[in-house]
Amino acid sequence: MNIHSILKKGSTYSDLFFTFLLFVCLSVISMKTYAQSENSLTLQVKKQNVEQVFAQITQQSGVKFFYDHETVRQESQINLNFRNASLKEVLDAIEKQTKLRFERKGNTILVKSKTAKDKSVSKEEPIQVKGRIVDSSGEAVIGASIQAKGTSNGTTTDIDGNFSLSVQEGQWLVISYIGYQSVQIKAERKTMNITLKESDIAIDEVVVTALGIRKEKKALAYSVTEVKGEEMNRVKVANLATGLAGKVAGVNVSKPASGVMGSSRIIIRGNGSLNGSNQPLYVIDGIPMDNTNYGQTNMWGGADGGDGISSINSEDIESMSVLKGGTAAALYGSRASNGAIVITTKRGAIGRVKVEYNLSYTNEHIVFKNDDLQWEYGAGSTGANPEQMAYGLALQQIQQHGLPESMLPTLVDKIAPTLASQINMLSYGSKLDGKDIMQFDGVRRPYVASGKDNFKNFYENAWALTNNVAVSGGTEKVQFRIAAGDQRFHDIMPNSKLERNNITLSVQSKLDEHLTLKANVMYVRERAKNRPGLGDLTSNANATLFMLSPNTDVRLLEKRVNDQGMEFLPTGQAYIGNPYFIAYNHSNKDSKDRIIGSMEAQYNFTPNWYVRGKFGGDMINRRNEAITPYGTAIDTDGAMSNSSIYNGEFNAEAIAGYTNTFRDNLFSVDAFLGWNTMGTWYNQTTANGQGFIQPDFHAMGNSTVTNGGSSHSESYINSLFGQLEFSYQSMLYLTFTGRNDWFSALSYKGKNSSNHIFYPSIGAGFILSEAVRLPEWIPFLKIRGSWAQSGGAVGPYNLGLTYAFNQKIHGQPIGSVSQTIVPNLNLKPLTSNAYEIGLDARFFKNRIGIDFTYYVRNTKDDIVDAGVSSASGYKGVRINAGKVHNHGVELLLTAVPVKTKDFTWNTSFNFSYNKSEVKRITDEIDEFILETARTGHDGDNCGPAFIYHEVGEPYGIIKGESYKRNDKGEIMYDDNGLPMKGGIKKLGESVAPYTLGLSNGLSYKGFSLNILLDAKIGGNIYSMTNAHMYSFGRHVGTLPGREGGVIGKGVKADGKTPNDVKAEAMKYYMAMAGITEEFVYDASFVKLRELSFGYTFPQKWIKKLGMSSLSLAIVGRNLWNIYDDVPLVDPEAMLNIGNGQGFESYGMPATRSIGFNLNVKF
Repeated sequence: MNIHSILKKGSTYSDLFFTFLLFVCLSVISMKTYAQSENSLTLQVKKQNVEQVFAQITQQSGVKFFYDHETVRQESQINLNFRNASLKEVLDAIEKQTKLRFERKGNTILVKSKTAKDKSVSKEEPIQVKGRIVDSSGEAVIGASIQAKGTSNGTTTDIDGNFSLSVQEGQWLVISYIGYQSVQIKAERKTMNITLKESDIAIDEVVVTALGIRKEKKALAYSVTEVKGEEMNRVKVANLATGLAGKVAGVNVSKPASGVMGSSRIIIRGNGSLNGSNQPLYVIDGIPMDNTNYGQTNMWGGADGGDGISSINSEDIESMSVLKGGTAAALYGSRASNGAIVITTKRGAIGRVKVEYNLSYTNEHIVFKNDDLQWEYGAGSTGANPEQMAYGLALQQIQQHGLPESMLPTLVDKIAPTLASQINMLSYGSKLDGKDIMQFDGVRRPYVASGKDNFKNFYENAWALTNNVAVSGGTEKVQFRIAAGDQRFHDIMPNSKLERNNITLSVQSKLDEHLTLKANVMYVRERAKNRPGLGDLTSNANATLFMLSPNTDVRLLEKRVNDQGMEFLPTGQAYIGNPYFIAYNHSNKDSKDRIIGSMEAQYNFTPNWYVRGKFGGDMINRRNEAITPYGTAIDTDGAMSNSSIYNGEFNAEAIAGYTNTFRDNLFSVDAFLGWNTMGTWYNQTTANGQGFIQPDFHAMGNSTVTNGGSSHSESYINSLFGQLEFSYQSMLYLTFTGRNDWFSALSYKGKNSSNHIFYPSIGAGFILSEAVRLPEWIPFLKIRGSWAQSGGAVGPYNLGLTYAFNQKIHGQPIGSVSQTIVPNLNLKPLTSNAYEIGLDARFFKNRIGIDFTYYVRNTKDDIVDAGVSSASGYKGVRINAGKVHNHGVELLLTAVPVKTKDFTWNTSFNFSYNKSEVKRITDEIDEFILETARTGHDGDNCGPAFIYHEVGEPYGIIKGESYKRNDKGEIMYDDNGLPMKGGIKKLGESVAPYTLGLSNGLSYKGFSLNILLDAKIGGNIYSMTNAHMYSFGRHVGTLPGREGGVIGKGVKADGKTPNDVKAEAMKYYMAMAGITEEFVYDASFVKLRELSFGYTFPQKWIKKLGMSSLSLAIVGRNLWNIYDDVPLVDPEAMLNIGNGQGFESYGMPATRSIGFNLNVKF
């Protein structure tokens, strides 16, 4: 069935789906809980150990068995066949087949031997041990395990942390809970109050892996890093993904300089595709999430429209698992060829209803490198200010036309205003001396610097305010959580803001011992106003601020329009706009409504066999409007555009699985087979209007020329997958996975090649510390290795021709081929082969941990465009040809250097190195341009720059105009003393090979201090901002030689003679601006990324207020650039999130944020 026919009424589809989902949730909540009956036991047992039978009875009836292991294990295997039988009937049958007898004490069954000596238990009767278990803050630990050592007799704590258990007096009890240190304590008749302490470094850590499966980390054959929601929320960010910076080895986090509403770029273990997406798959509660980017900046401008992951509220996150290698993400198939980030949201837990409230507020202000701009020389050219220049021109006219000298002042007054405006972006005038001269707006003012706060006078202090409230709780049968969040962001750009609301609901119910239901739904509402324009100058307010001469106070432009109602310009150039006019008169707004939801049911036929089904979707409705008002200098008649986008995807999945252990846990097996079908759709309608009839009425019907269009796309992937995992003595683990994807995008009439591809993987882990006796100071040592094959999906409509109505004849639309690339029937997904080996170790009672990985990733058959004859009417043909090689290392060091009763110091250090190399493009070409800079084009006198892919070079090299040099590397100068050009050459590498993070957490009683350092080493950035500042004379580097000229260091054109020619400063620095090489910088940095200082109030202070927890923290982000070597701009200030990283152009200034978090629980 065609997805379009199913979803052509998209709103109806989503309404029905989520009405049904809500019905399921409410139905589950409303179900009455009931006790498991002792009169409906179903047991079909053949040759099974008695202990295993006890476990099944306990699961079905809730009664506990108290026995001696040795006595019970001596019994032979038994056979039972009961359906809806009573507990007494079952026990009587067991007595007949064994030498055991049973005695009931409340909810405990005492197991005794029929022999006279009664060896099964001590002669003493058991006692009832009672107690309460809490954590270090006094909060009840719900679900903690209390086990009589050496027996299966045990229980768990209730909603208040209380427990009761029948044991022998003096018997040892083992108390444990995930994330805490286990405790052993002797059973006593008195009430026992036990406090659990958090583990230093957990060996038995459980993490979420592919398909949402929870596994012990020690059993994995690949690298997975889990970041807890608590860590992500310690210092909040507007885009969830950027919060991973510095926290995970092997993950390179980038964010363009687009403000709080911007997108993110996450790369795991290097770039694998030359042209395609290199970002990971995001999965929320088992449902793949759409991470579409809705617009980004390029050389001609644009705005960052945000991405999918930015919609997610970090307060709803329980954990984020980063699946790095091919084996880790293999079960997701082609969509996870770049890794996967599996997000698990918070759920309700057994216990009383709890209410949690979180308030966060941060204030941001710009961090600007004022000292990299010059404030000594004002507007003007060749050392003269506008009035001096006007005087020279007026005198020239008098001399040329024989006019009386008495007219000189009149001519100067006539010429000066226009001249002052025309050259106001040039700062090669005379030294600022405080004299009154004509300024750009025709007013005489002192010729003085506007002050280093000129940028701060325009930008506003940004702020972010978030409020979140969650209610959760549940019984043993049903647990729920409902949460609502309100996030408001005001950017540093005036009149720019974002509002985001989130509502989430999760319900899970265990209807009986067989059936479990889960449902999740998340609704997101976003409203953005005036996303900052970036890139090109015309709609980029940031650019104008840089262009203004030192003597121009930006606040003079606040009036925005002149007396004629047109844009009030700071210069005579229409392409350099008024920043206030751009911020307040230009308009763009967008709204987004999004629903992500899933339903899941699991049925356990037996303790070993189960089936699971899941259905979910991610649906987005986005509307955009952009207005260029009447009177805009670059487009005086005005224009507007509207668009509406409805896109998303659905996933249906079914799994059948088997898990079991054999020979007293000597062997275990875990296997499943699954099926998945995925469909995506994208519908867009657009309307454009040019020229407003009524200037201030912004409506499509008020436009003199209108046009519009619509587009639709859809695709499917059907999949079969499976996993088989063996373990031996919890020491040796073997894992095999396989997945086959069938692509609708590869299915086309007349196509001969296959439309599917198979992705296998194999991994092994061996825990040496379980196999051989190691020194006591090495409690855990594991080696692991894996291999996997994955592939990148092919987008729809690449195999055949597509058509569009984009031309007209006599006013009537006609159809035509819409592609500029020749379609290729034989396209197939790219293929990646990934290998990794690793070592995990713990030392000194788990106080020190090491996790090391070496990996290799080879990508082949990447999709690239090969050239064709221009006579064909096409620009190229899309083929499978590219090859990319990645290899690298990852290291994670964790330690607890100090741990006392009141003070703990935790630290972790992560390091990664990745080398990515282009091995092949096509047989015909060995290089192509990925991104082009604005400089060097359309009249720009700065040097050209490009991001290239070139065979034999690292991924994404920077090329541009170089200095001409002699054999010794010295710069050569022409006869005028100006630097000579050496042609287009490689100038740098756009991707940093090294990433590092250092985290330290200190706690003393209720106080806590957390510090995160983040660093990237290597990589380069070409700064168009710095190049322009040289061209316009605003850079501090243009100060030398202003009065007496500049002699460049190097040699003359003959390549030998030392240069001694003095060049006029303005000509010299403008010539330098045309050399791209000068402005390619080392983009390395070290930053104090996060800092928080908090206090958790004691229970005795807050209990009277009805609170169970109260904490307050002072937080900060990007507080200190410890090291960077890029003048004027932030080394992270990338242009966009595309593959062509390495460019910067008039982005939003870097910011520093300081605020607080308040958390209250009831």
